[in-house]
Amino acid sequence: MIDSTNFRKLLYDADVAFMGIPCKESLNYMPYGNKIRDNIYGMAMELLNQGGYEKVILSDLIDPSSLVEIDKVSKVSSGYMKIAYNDLMIAAGHEVNAYIYVKELLKHHYDSVDLPMRIYNFGPVFRTNKNTKFPFNLGERKSFLECYAVFKTTEEAEKELTFAANWNRTIIRDILHIPSVESVRPISTNKKISKKTICIDSITPLNETVITGMTYFHDDIFSKAVDLKYKDQAINKNKLAYSAHFGLSENILFSYLLNSCDGKNLRLYSFIAPIQVSLINTINDDSFNSKISKLQETLTTNSIRYNIVKVPRKKISNVITKNTMKGIPVSIVLKKEDNEMSLSLCTKDEELIVNYDNRKVIKEINAALAKNDEAIIKDMTKRETESIIYCHELNDIDNIVKNGKIAKIHLANTDEGIHNIESHLTGGEILGFGLKKEPGEDIITHKKVDTIAYVSRRS
Repeated sequence: MIDSTNFRKLLYDADVAFMGIPCKESLNYMPYGNKIRDNIYGMAMELLNQGGYEKVILSDLIDPSSLVEIDKVSKVSSGYMKIAYNDLMIAAGHEVNAYIYVKELLKHHYDSVDLPMRIYNFGPVFRTNKNTKFPFNLGERKSFLECYAVFKTTEEAEKELTFAANWNRTIIRDILHIPSVESVRPISTNKKISKKTICIDSITPLNETVITGMTYFHDDIFSKAVDLKYKDQAINKNKLAYSAHFGLSENILFSYLLNSCDGKNLRLYSFIAPIQVSLINTINDDSFNSKISKLQETLTTNSIRYNIVKVPRKKISNVITKNTMKGIPVSIVLKKEDNEMSLSLCTKDEELIVNYDNRKVIKEINAALAKNDEAIIKDMTKRETESIIYCHELNDIDNIVKNGKIAKIHLANTDEGIHNIESHLTGGEILGFGLKKEPGEDIITHKKVDTIAYVSRRS
């Protein structure tokens, strides 16, 4: 287990990021941490590219001339927009700018641009500081990978939710295996900018869940506000467009790192680790340079990301400790023994002496990388299983939530039922209702229902 303060220190010591330095409430990635971040988001963007989405660059600073249009959205969702300075307006996300962007493309490039339009933007968004234990929430800016799809009909827009939810699910659950729950936000607590919201909440060891992936069916809420229309050529009239919105916040990186670390060390999947193998060269003899170069060439040929450091023997333990803390899955120590080169393959849990045979070395490296990934997945799966507790009694929910777990309950999806549950909590909320139906007995009325609700503290 690890707490928020120690986790921040670990990020710094492991060359991932530093927080609050040198600017108050800022997060700055070190080069190593930036590569981890890019590897995760690179996979996510590649899936978007395959799904027909095009990358664009959107600013989160809204032009003051749009204030009248934006205010219409603000009235739909009280407090959604916030004036931070006298000369500009900052939105919680890129929604307004995205739809104005699409509107302008349709208006000025009608001969080459048509709906449907699918775009995504990756960049910083203004966030009001939150007083929670989740380490990332100390900053005023958080990067989001936000995706927008605009269609001619409401049916097409709602249908896109299938792609959107699958995309989030693939990254968070199928690729990263982050402990999490997926649910539909209750209508009574749903953002009024969305007619349907699907959230994936990550489970963390900080006794809180945090929204990591989100999918919104905006329908015509934003398109009406910014007057986003397309021209129906058949009848020569402009018609209102409809939209869906989904994406990932930077919470995905920290949810993964929090859940994979063992309290003292980061643990990185081999496909995320910027360095999969660290060669620790302790040989102070140029006659071995050819063998070492051949080993490096073999690693490159087999697409294994590696670094090489030259250190005295007395520093071996320190370097391996640092590598383990940074989540580098494999360290290989090169030594001169009896006038021959020896290789010790070291992982977090074991050390293996490997004869100098490049094919055998590659085979052992691949086996160690696979074992590393399997161990992380096993621990992630165990944490999810142990964190979700099915609750039959109303009076037990609060204790489950206080202990940092998720209470899974049978509950009718009604305003009365939701408010009743949350009135029994000293901290926490209903995250949402499960996507699948499960027959059972309502925890309040004891009537037969098939709806499952998840309750926890949410960061």
